[in-house]
Amino acid sequence: MIVAPLIAMLVAQAVAADAKSDSPASADPGARAAVQTSTAAAQNAQPQADVPEGSDIRVRKRPEPPGSRTNRYLLPDGDTVDANDILDEMLDELAADVARLNAARIGPILLERVRLSDNLNPEFAPVVEARLAASIARAAEVALVRCAECWTTRGRLEGAAWVVSRGVNRREELVAVANKYAARTLMTVALTLVEQPRSLAMDVELVRADDSSILFAEQYRMNPDTSLLYRGVDRTQSRFARLKELQDRIDQRPRFSHAIEFGAMGMPVSGAGLAWGGVGRYALTEQFGEAGAGEAGIEAGGYVNTTTFSAGLVGAMLRLRVSPAQLFGSEWRLVLHTGGLLTGGATTFYAGGGLRVKPAIRVTAYALFDYIGSFDIRKPTLNGQPQVTTYGGFAPQLGVGFTWP
Repeated sequence: MIVAPLIAMLVAQAVAADAKSDSPASADPGARAAVQTSTAAAQNAQPQADVPEGSDIRVRKRPEPPGSRTNRYLLPDGDTVDANDILDEMLDELAADVARLNAARIGPILLERVRLSDNLNPEFAPVVEARLAASIARAAEVALVRCAECWTTRGRLEGAAWVVSRGVNRREELVAVANKYAARTLMTVALTLVEQPRSLAMDVELVRADDSSILFAEQYRMNPDTSLLYRGVDRTQSRFARLKELQDRIDQRPRFSHAIEFGAMGMPVSGAGLAWGGVGRYALTEQFGEAGAGEAGIEAGGYVNTTTFSAGLVGAMLRLRVSPAQLFGSEWRLVLHTGGLLTGGATTFYAGGGLRVKPAIRVTAYALFDYIGSFDIRKPTLNGQPQVTTYGGFAPQLGVGFTWP
């Protein structure tokens, strides 16, 4: 009666012991240590925040660092930039510069040589030459001639010494080779790969064949981290200003410009020449185009002459830059404007244009030549009879002004 329950208890303990010995955690010391570690981590876990039921914790959004939105458009999508794309972009820029030169002055162009830095494969030079020829052929109507003598090795006897030379080393040889190919200029291209910091540079020279003077020289550098192409001094510009302009375009933010101008205007008088008076105006314009090449907006001002009359000027204006965008150079703009001239007894129109130069950052000077529609001004005389004076015609203007920003 007592033996059966005792036997059943012993069998159950034996089965439990076998199951414990067969488990992976007991057989593997590493697994047993992992179980102990997870148990300890669960015991030391940070307790949940005590918040009311039905509420949640919202993480505060951190503001984006300055320039982060701009970098989305500047930085490449991948971790690497293909060197072929960088080289093609630099060659396209070179071809665009060659196209802006006078083809009659520089063509045909004799490609003297393509130099590569030591860390580049010399066999890559013919590839650069072929891509350069293709870019120039697409952008400009200038013949590019291959120079066969520029890489040849020649030997000559001078006195008692045997001299070995490679390429064109003397001016007389340069003139002779250019005359042989009927070339006006010679082009030299140097491609340099810099590993630290990573950049690819291309230096180009165009040399006159007759006097060996440098006609054109430019450098092109590409930074693969930002995919920005830097040029030489002919397009010197402030990097901060360019980044600010790009950020404003991304944010769809207009770029306004304010100007206050003062000067003198000659009002045409019928049969009496010009009646000079003071003129002043305020202009509000919005910039458009690359690097603010154009400005369009409204203007308001007035004309004052203490002996004749005074009038108000209200109209619209357009300014177009006709000089290169340089940081240290004067800015010349073509000005076109039109509007209405308002007096106490007459209303007419004006339209014209001229030039506006900005030699400094804020100071400007302008010269305009307008046409004013004919109108009459009536003034009473001593005998009570009204005196009618007719104004209108071509009116010159000269003055100075101040702009911001």
